[in-house]
Amino acid sequence: MDNFIFKLPTKIVFGKGEFEKLGEEAKQIGKKALIVTGKHFAKSSGLLDKAQKMLKENGVEFAEFSEIEPNPESDTVDKGGELARKENVDFIVAIGGGSVIDASKGIATVTVTKHPVWDYCERPPKANVPDNALPILAVITVAATGSEADAGEVITNSKTRSKRSLWGENLFPKTSIVDPLLTLSMSKKQTIDGVIDMIIHILESYLSSHALSPISDRVSESLIKEAMKQGEIVINDLQNIDARESLSWISTLALSGFPTAGRRGPMPMHTLEHPISGLYKISHGRGLTALLPSFLYHTKEMHSDRLKLLGKSIYSTDSPTKTIERLVHWMKKVDAFTTLKELGIRKESIEKFTSMAIEDANANGIVQAREPLTKEKIMQIYETACNYKDLFRKA
Repeated sequence: MDNFIFKLPTKIVFGKGEFEKLGEEAKQIGKKALIVTGKHFAKSSGLLDKAQKMLKENGVEFAEFSEIEPNPESDTVDKGGELARKENVDFIVAIGGGSVIDASKGIATVTVTKHPVWDYCERPPKANVPDNALPILAVITVAATGSEADAGEVITNSKTRSKRSLWGENLFPKTSIVDPLLTLSMSKKQTIDGVIDMIIHILESYLSSHALSPISDRVSESLIKEAMKQGEIVINDLQNIDARESLSWISTLALSGFPTAGRRGPMPMHTLEHPISGLYKISHGRGLTALLPSFLYHTKEMHSDRLKLLGKSIYSTDSPTKTIERLVHWMKKVDAFTTLKELGIRKESIEKFTSMAIEDANANGIVQAREPLTKEKIMQIYETACNYKDLFRKA
């Protein structure tokens, strides 16, 4: 096992109906909040009104910033920081999906430093995340990104469309409310995109690490298997709260550091996906869905032993090829299988994607994986993902 420090400073308030505790949790964090939401859902669903009511009842003042877009943009984050400074808030209440929580982490940073958020996304960064970033109370409304229990965020540059992640230990939410009832309004497409996202969060380290870590392996295999099972249930019954409850917990665990303890490894699929959703403004989960089969196919040899292990645990096969095919079969079964072409992505963009991914990786012309991904290998992955043709016809 790799040596590790496991630290999850976030207080998780989990369960059906726990959104009702927002006010009492908020008053333990600060006196005036900036409520950060997306442009539509929090308002149309009534969550924003309910949150404001609970804050008032608990003596917490607030200002509102409801401008976060999917794949949150640097200009929007900087604008939120300006408002937070003007309103003199001392914490943030983030209500929404991963984009809202990621943006809130950026706002929490730039509010106190007055630096543009992209300074923290440069390779290497121009500034470090401060120790006194504003605390965050997160209310997650989707099961997908795991941003409610990690210290990272992903921001899109409003001008260049580059999409980069940044990390700072002080960006763990102070408290996260994970209420599965809030995920009931997720569409079928949003739901399965979220399931793929959480699976890949677990799968990437599982595949890319060289460490011997059987405990983390068993945890990861179980979470992946259960995500697939519960995802299939909820796709056939979108109001199944028991399945949504399970998916909410898997999503939270996926990036908490618990499944990967003792097993460090890069996240190459995320690095390859960021240029796609950055340039084309599609769902991050949908971009990952299109890339996953191609990535596994083109890296089958380097991941052979890990795919055998995964196959034995989930599919009772030690064949890497059959493991990939059965995963693709499940993706087709839950209507997740897609191609970059079907997402409206032009093949001419492949070279741009490749250069952006390599620039993001900042690793001397390659993207880190279990073995380095060269420019040629990266382009192959993108090219195959454009149109799978007969590659998985039997799956």
